[in-house]
Amino acid sequence: MVTSNRSRVVVIGTGSVGSAVASAIVQQGLCNELVLINHNPDKAKGLAMDLADGLEFLGRFVTIRPGSWADCQCADVVIVTAGPKPKPGETRMQELGAAIDIVDPILRHIADSGFDGILLMVSNPVDVLSWFAWKRTGLPREQVLGSGAALDTARMKTIIGELTHLDPRLVSGYVIGEHGDSQFVPWSTVSFIGKSFAQYLEDNRSRYPGVTLAGIEESTRRRGLDIKGLRGGTSYGIAATIAGLVRTILWNERSVVSISTLVDGEYEYGERDVFLSLPVALDGNGVGDFVDLHLSGDELSRFHASAAVVREHCALIADRL
Repeated sequence: MVTSNRSRVVVIGTGSVGSAVASAIVQQGLCNELVLINHNPDKAKGLAMDLADGLEFLGRFVTIRPGSWADCQCADVVIVTAGPKPKPGETRMQELGAAIDIVDPILRHIADSGFDGILLMVSNPVDVLSWFAWKRTGLPREQVLGSGAALDTARMKTIIGELTHLDPRLVSGYVIGEHGDSQFVPWSTVSFIGKSFAQYLEDNRSRYPGVTLAGIEESTRRRGLDIKGLRGGTSYGIAATIAGLVRTILWNERSVVSISTLVDGEYEYGERDVFLSLPVALDGNGVGDFVDLHLSGDELSRFHASAAVVREHCALIADRL
């Protein structure tokens, strides 16, 4: 559990995503100390200096510095963002070979440091690498999680907000499964201003011609690729997402979020030894109780299909353990 006398977050990887994550944490004043680690120490040092130069104009002072693996030992949260530079047209799963070569040594360093905090995986493919991180570090299941579909859930709500011209925070629901092509929205569980979103669409069909649940789901699934096509990559959405997860952990908020976590026989989900996104309680102890969504038969089939995709790719790197 996070203690009151210390608040250290370590960000590993200072590329576009890691830098944006570090900036979001500093902007929101989430911790006392932010430590940056990169395979090129000069990049970590430069980012620390750059972020520190704006502290005078922020609401809370945060100590920002480059660090070493030893700094992980007393960290509350370690965030792994390092990974290969995405290639045009390459999926997250296709990045696995290059990603594991980068992430595995990082995880070994974290484990060797004696780290016993909460490990937050951001590197893609995040579900596969979160499973690997849990196996590699030997940390308890509640202390290892991936960003998973937390970002996809935010994207789904954003799309609905853009369509309806209403605050996306009015949407209650989650994207679940893989953070990838097999993710899906269990529409039977999504509500909007007091009714199911499916019923809302039906009641307002003339206002939203051509809008379908399947279309919204596909837009959610493709949004990351669309952003990459327009600006070369994504960084700010995932940074805000990670900052939100860090706040929930450090401030012990006990929010319910759809994050990648070990699914091992909970409720009707019927899956074991696989990391997938489901809504779970998150607080200073890490991952807590699952939310039982009572999925429909079709939704449960899609969840199993998503699990099969992730498990298949876990098998490709199991020999590294």
